[in-house]
Amino acid sequence: MTRARYTRYTLRLGPGAAAAEAVADVSSGAPPDDDWSGTAAYETRADPAALDYAHPEAVDIIRELQPAGWQEADGGDTLTFWLAEGAEADELAASALARLGTLGALAVTRERPGWEDAWRRFHKPLVVGRLYVRPPWYPSRDDLLDVVVEAGRAFGTGGHASTRQCLAEIQVIPRGPLLDLGSGSGVLSFAALRLGFAPVCGVDIDPIAVHAAAGNAALNGLAPRFLLGDATAPGYALPAADTVVANIALKPILRLARRFATCADGGAPELRPAHLLLAGLLVEQGEQAAAAFPGYVTASRREDGMWLMLHLTRVA
Repeated sequence: MTRARYTRYTLRLGPGAAAAEAVADVSSGAPPDDDWSGTAAYETRADPAALDYAHPEAVDIIRELQPAGWQEADGGDTLTFWLAEGAEADELAASALARLGTLGALAVTRERPGWEDAWRRFHKPLVVGRLYVRPPWYPSRDDLLDVVVEAGRAFGTGGHASTRQCLAEIQVIPRGPLLDLGSGSGVLSFAALRLGFAPVCGVDIDPIAVHAAAGNAALNGLAPRFLLGDATAPGYALPAADTVVANIALKPILRLARRFATCADGGAPELRPAHLLLAGLLVEQGEQAAAAFPGYVTASRREDGMWLMLHLTRVA
């Protein structure tokens, strides 16, 4: 069977990137020294649930292309994505690539055969307390609660520090209804169900993530509810929950806080969970995030390098 071949596009949008710089085609030569072999598309790319990007226009165009994978680097000033070889011949794809070329310097590299499978070496099982998060090509373990995740083009293999922090913290929270904001591949939603939370609902702004989460639900034999939408938007209806997990970064967390402060029909705020997990934060952002939720106190915090998760509890 003929294997698909892929082309890597690297768009540099930083201060030094000239929008009119010619496209560099290195497809006929050896891979450059900084070749990532495609694994970065799945291993280190930015969380699409974070909602805020350094260059949102470019991100929107890349999403139109429906790439095989994409990532941010250099603080969002470098965007890398992969398309199947020949995709550029499509009229719509060619137009999208031309628009990207007006935004920054776009470099094109033909990937070596098999790069799209190389990332499997980096996607390995993870043990967090009672949870065993694994890709489907690893067997389950009888001594741990099994969570299967095929990340594909959605964020969330469990390997990111913010996800690990949330996986650990939900194990010490009383069970009840849970809302997973920025659900990505669904890993936190599945873990919550395995731990006894119910019902569980995930919300993500990225349709690719919601589609991937639905596929992972089938792999796990679980049935959380996944919704597509911006959970921080005041008009977007969210189900009530005792626990809300928001693994989404500071700016959307601050927008979410405004929903907590908004009263529905002159009554109570529309969101008032007993437990609130704020993740995707940098350590230095913790004070600002906590202060945005009056009526809550910090019950615990988890730090992992530069990343911080806060567990806030409602004041009686």
